[in-house]
Amino acid sequence: MRMSWLAAGMVVILLGLWMASGLIKSDENKNDSVEAADTLMSVQVMAARVQTMDRMVELQGQLEPRRHLLLKAQTSGVIEQFLVTKGQRIRTGDVIAQLDQGDRQNTLAEARARVKLARSEQQAAATMRQQRLQSQLQLEQAEAALETALAQLTRIELDIEHTRITAPFDAVVKDLPLDIGALVERGDIVTELVDDSAFDVSAQAAQQTLTQLTIGQRVSIKLITGQTLEGILTFISPVADTQTRSFRVEARVQNTDGTIAAGVSSTISIPVEQVEAVFISPSTLSLGDNGELGVKTVDDTNRVRFLPIELISTSLDGAWVTGIESGSRVITLGQGFVSVGETVDPQPASMQEQTSVTQNTPAISRS
Repeated sequence: MRMSWLAAGMVVILLGLWMASGLIKSDENKNDSVEAADTLMSVQVMAARVQTMDRMVELQGQLEPRRHLLLKAQTSGVIEQFLVTKGQRIRTGDVIAQLDQGDRQNTLAEARARVKLARSEQQAAATMRQQRLQSQLQLEQAEAALETALAQLTRIELDIEHTRITAPFDAVVKDLPLDIGALVERGDIVTELVDDSAFDVSAQAAQQTLTQLTIGQRVSIKLITGQTLEGILTFISPVADTQTRSFRVEARVQNTDGTIAAGVSSTISIPVEQVEAVFISPSTLSLGDNGELGVKTVDDTNRVRFLPIELISTSLDGAWVTGIESGSRVITLGQGFVSVGETVDPQPASMQEQTSVTQNTPAISRS
């Protein structure tokens, strides 16, 4: 009998311990749930601001001077003097070099004398013809002699004029390859001139973009030196390059202050359409499961979502992208530590970060 009471007491004790352990475990699970709720990953988010901007076609090229001339002598002679120096800016008609005239003045005097004599003979022949003392043939011979004498006079006068080598347009003297005393033959290069009042920016356009280009379009030209200029598309080649199958295009940009140099590498940006885009920091970009470029956002239930995007343009400060709706909460900090579908604790980005993005946003052009 006593053994039965002992057995029953043990069962009661064990049952109490089992029930107590359940309560303890239940409390532990409850605490774990509370702790899990308290340890959601915190991320910083910023509301996307959509703006209208121009989608650009960007072409790589270089500046070429509007006119580049190797000025050649039109007569022969010895260089007597240069009236300009290398690098000097000159005007149309300025004398660059003077050639020795040699005996040209004597030849000129002879030509003038022949003209004077031929004119007298022609006038006498005309008078005698009126009096029927000479034939029509003799009059015509006198007139032909006068024309020949006048042509010879014009030729020597032009030859003397060519001993003064002058600038055909406003330019900068790039080179003077000869020295004073050098003998110049007709066709020899005397100087090299560059008209830098304007530049043609040449580039090669792919076949796919050709239909989006139109002569007269306004373009933006960014030089490798950091300068940005405005220009106009002036030429689109009607024939593709046989090797690259691309088309040569040219844009004209003014250089009124003369501060730009030829040959500088440049990028031509041509607006082809307007799009709704968002400017984001490079650190915001992520890669999707399939390798596509995008950003991570937080939806209304605080779950992480991945949005594929398309790059419109990029800079050192960030990128213009499409595919993000206005007001979307884009994760700007912590996106690398959270997964798509995960619930997070979104916190607004600091005012300093928001101000930084706003200030670094490049100006966008609109039509």
